[in-house]
Amino acid sequence: MVSLAVCAFIAGHPCPSYAASQCQWVDATGAAVAENLTPDETKQSAMNQARLAAIQAKTGVKISSSALVKDFNLMADIIHTMAQGYIIKEKIEEWSAETYQDTKDSFPIITYKVKLKACVAGTGEKDPYFTLRAKLNKEIFESGEEAKLTITASRDSFLAVFNLTADDRIKIIAPTVALPQIPVKKNESVTFPPEGFGLRLDLIADKKRATEGFIIVATRQPVHFESLIGKTEEITVPEFYRAVVSIPAREKTEEIVLYEVAARRR
Repeated sequence: MVSLAVCAFIAGHPCPSYAASQCQWVDATGAAVAENLTPDETKQSAMNQARLAAIQAKTGVKISSSALVKDFNLMADIIHTMAQGYIIKEKIEEWSAETYQDTKDSFPIITYKVKLKACVAGTGEKDPYFTLRAKLNKEIFESGEEAKLTITASRDSFLAVFNLTADDRIKIIAPTVALPQIPVKKNESVTFPPEGFGLRLDLIADKKRATEGFIIVATRQPVHFESLIGKTEEITVPEFYRAVVSIPAREKTEEIVLYEVAARRR
């Protein structure tokens, strides 16, 4: 989870409003085993699997669905697969739990299952020459350390940065009233946050380690996401993608950079 330290500000620009793309409702299920995971982490894993199953039903993209939160690289593959389709609405239909015990002396294993109804929109026909590269100063942070992103876009564009937190929420980092949208020249790298700002990474309460990410969106024209979303606080994943899908496909490109944050060593 990111906290933004600010010592400068410029007001953001309002953005035009676009009609949202049509989405298709699909039913999907996800399951995860609570092995070396907390109940919350296991439920989040099951939700991710259900979301991916929904995207696969809409787009036909083949996905892997094992060990979602155990392996950093696998989680990266899964999150990038999610960019093949946008879940812009979702409703949890049912949660259930099953307990399996191999023998009476063995430790019982709990599997959480979720039934999800999701409305999936396609990403549209994007500009194949409008791409984005982003890299963090490190992949594993101790709680309290600051992150730095190096971002390069293949076209003149404007950057927006969001934080995908371990509790399945998305926080707008920029543009905001405090931190404006950042223009970037074609093939020129920029460092985010700019001088005078800091991105401090902290663990959510009661967690010792978490995988989170930064979502970077580049658009040809300035887009004020707080106005587009209608909120300034943390938002849900579907709320975020409803805003993204409302921007014409050829006018934007996205990248997701994952990191791990761990409790500070004593």
